[in-house]
Amino acid sequence: MSWEDQRSWHLIRPLVYYLREDFIPPAMAAGSDVLDFSAGLGDLSRYLVDCGAKTVTATLPDTGAPDTGGPVRWLDGVAAENIGERLAGFSFDVAAARMVFQFPTWEGDRADPDTMVEQFAKVLRPGGRLVIAFHEFRAFEPVPARGDPPIADQVLESATGHLADLARVVRYLGLPPREGPMGETGFGLKIPMLVTTLQTHGFDIEAADHPEPFTLPLALDALDEDEIVELGSRVMELKARFLAAPDPSPYDRPQMVRRMLIELSGLMDFVAWPVVRVVAHLRT
Repeated sequence: MSWEDQRSWHLIRPLVYYLREDFIPPAMAAGSDVLDFSAGLGDLSRYLVDCGAKTVTATLPDTGAPDTGGPVRWLDGVAAENIGERLAGFSFDVAAARMVFQFPTWEGDRADPDTMVEQFAKVLRPGGRLVIAFHEFRAFEPVPARGDPPIADQVLESATGHLADLARVVRYLGLPPREGPMGETGFGLKIPMLVTTLQTHGFDIEAADHPEPFTLPLALDALDEDEIVELGSRVMELKARFLAAPDPSPYDRPQMVRRMLIELSGLMDFVAWPVVRVVAHLRT
């Protein structure tokens, strides 16, 4: 069984994304009360502490939060729909939701971020920031010409070439299916709908960008755990070299990312998927 099938995220994560300084700059965290929602391995939480955050609260949707005894306060049982119940109201300056907005599902097979944004508005102070990163919507089948469009599993089963590699990502991550603007089937979060959701629940957008692509490795079967850890260090160093430096213009960034991906292809086989970052503040 491959590492991908085992979902050994503590090994896979360094190969997949960089997203620390690129997600929340140190100046945004310094002196702030920060919520790291669905904190996973806690690497972002530790980074926020190092940036000088006043407090860092890290949450998990399930039980079993680590008792680290350090500066990070862990709280388990915090899901998308009960943030306002489990956390004190208007108590955070920054709320970070890194690579989680594309997962919560309501209304059967449709993903709906409305509930999540509404919950964050209950725990942020007026003027507080919500920082989100997510997989951008990608259609996996064209607009249906006639009849009913195929269901998500049929779309994934029929994928070939590059789409087949993306289908592996969808299955690995368990992304819910979504309908595109013309009825096609796809996966990931649709930006226009998110913008409407943020505005409806009292947020104004400060910035929206593509901080980096999601790069899931495709073939790690021949490597042992130590070799994967070493590869992860090399990948993180490569991404930091390209992504930590400020961009002269967002229009120059695509070619910089292209050069990074070309260099990365010399280290591992992977499939890339755009990641979007949105920074919004709660109206005062």
